Amino acid sequence: MSDSQFTSALRRAARTLAVALLAATAACTSLTPTPRTPADTTALEQRARAAEEAGNATVAADLYTQLAATAAGSRRVEFLLAAARLAADGGDTALARRRLNEARTSATPVQQQTSAVLLARLELAEGRPQVALDMLAALPPLSEAAQSDAAAVRGQALFRVGRPVEAVRALVEREVWLSDTAAILANQRMIWDGFRQQPLVSPAATGDVIVDGWLALAPLATSTGADLRRAVLGWRQTYTTHPAAAGLLAELLAAQRDTAFPTQIALLLPLSSPQRAEANAIRDGFLAARLRAAGNSATTVRVYDSTQLGSSAAYLQAQLDGADFIVGPLLRPEVDEVIGGAGFVPTLALNFAQEDTPFLNTFHQFALAPEDEVATIAAAAIAAGAKTAIAFVPSNPYFYEIRDSFQVAFEQAGGELLAWYGYEPALLDFSVPVATLLNVTRSRERHRRLAGNLGGAVQFEPRRRDDVDMIFVLGDARAARLLSAQLGFFGASDIPTYAIAQAFDAARSARDNELNDLIFADVPVLIAPDDDAADVRAELAAHWPQRNANLLRLYGMGFDAYRLVGPLFSEDQAAWPMRGLSGDLSLDAQGRVRRVLPLAQFRNGRPVAYEVVPPGIEASGLIGRR
Repeated sequence: MSDSQFTSALRRAARTLAVALLAATAACTSLTPTPRTPADTTALEQRARAAEEAGNATVAADLYTQLAATAAGSRRVEFLLAAARLAADGGDTALARRRLNEARTSATPVQQQTSAVLLARLELAEGRPQVALDMLAALPPLSEAAQSDAAAVRGQALFRVGRPVEAVRALVEREVWLSDTAAILANQRMIWDGFRQQPLVSPAATGDVIVDGWLALAPLATSTGADLRRAVLGWRQTYTTHPAAAGLLAELLAAQRDTAFPTQIALLLPLSSPQRAEANAIRDGFLAARLRAAGNSATTVRVYDSTQLGSSAAYLQAQLDGADFIVGPLLRPEVDEVIGGAGFVPTLALNFAQEDTPFLNTFHQFALAPEDEVATIAAAAIAAGAKTAIAFVPSNPYFYEIRDSFQVAFEQAGGELLAWYGYEPALLDFSVPVATLLNVTRSRERHRRLAGNLGGAVQFEPRRRDDVDMIFVLGDARAARLLSAQLGFFGASDIPTYAIAQAFDAARSARDNELNDLIFADVPVLIAPDDDAADVRAELAAHWPQRNANLLRLYGMGFDAYRLVGPLFSEDQAAWPMRGLSGDLSLDAQGRVRRVLPLAQFRNGRPVAYEVVPPGIEASGLIGRR
């Protein structure tokens, strides 16, 4: 018999086997199962799932077999199929076949499909990829779940028989059915493993950009280290949005890190932009932390001007130059620009992206965000007993976003934002906004109507609303001074008033008595420095005495950014939360560094540390002094 005749006979046998399996299973569905005594298997099922989730396939297969012994009908088949699948995962194909044979009784049509696909998988595992392909080809239309499993077997079998383009296409199509990140990554690993088993030198293009992107990666499957990183960066310039970039390739490059701390850090800042002063402050803080750090003497820092080079070009150049970690860029549009090319090198952007983006476990974001300040203020006000609030907000979209953040935080904690007033920032007289929001204007209107109705003068004293527990002021120090004065004039000095850090001008040498009693959230390095922060401030005052004190916030941010590199690079979860110059820092589920800030209150024109006074406790006269 010739090779071609033998192959044809083998394919016919495989088809016959697949059809026979389905027929036998279908015939058995009408059999009456052996009665079993009902049993409480909840605990056993929990153990089986736990073993499966822990990756202990052998134990999980045994537990599912025990569950099958207590069940009947399709429920029994479900447990046996799970045991067969896990036995296959553990490499015990003989056991998997036994469980499949036992599963024939009472199988539903969907379970029949699962059984047939799993049988094809066993043929592949035992070194007969062509038989597996023939068995899959003989199957009738499959359910969506069975299609996904069949595509995985088909893709791997096609690689084994030397048909890599078809294999890639099958697995790319399979990814459409997957929604779980881990499952997508596992699917991408099948393609990469296929390339490693069957290297391709120069595969022909197919016209499908996703398939062609994978085929362009095939020659790189045997590369490692710096060679792999340079090669995939070049590949990324052509396939900018390919799904492998943020998934498989990021994982492969991360697996090659062999140090707990990067040996080369790139710092991307807009050094020649209108924000150069802020950029320089961050750079100086970053380098100061580098000099104070112990044990990182082998680490170099290379600074890139993202304005001169362009943020995307600077980001790419830093990677080509061998950066193990990238800090920056700083401006929000720059962050939006580079995030599309992220994934290969761990990155700490120095701002939050303007739009919500898919989470990348190698791309983190750190900002002096006012959202953190309003979260601190909302929590403090609620802790002090506030239930209602009003707000004064500069009339522009940026401050409207901050107002919305405060409203969400305050109302989630149980409070209510009763009203707000959008004022023009250039105002010199804030009597109208304050009178309107405190309902003094309505009080005066009622007086005029009453006087008109009575036909003469009526003794009158305007009264403000009495349903407000706190006042939230947004705006700079000038606006805060004017608003504070008007609030006192209209009898609201007894209502706790809060502001964000912008209300504190740290560079102002004169006392801000107009702000007395105002409570605000700001960075520890300015209002609650510990010993470390005090040392940093002393160094800064000694070496840069002419620097604007407001830049100390950004200097502290740069200092903290360097300290964040280690935990982010090594993925050290035990490092969180950490005390920084910018606040108590933690990492949220989307990779954003969040801050909890201290509070300060103006007294005698100077900010001093402020502790929240819970309701029912005497405030020692601190509230209400102006």
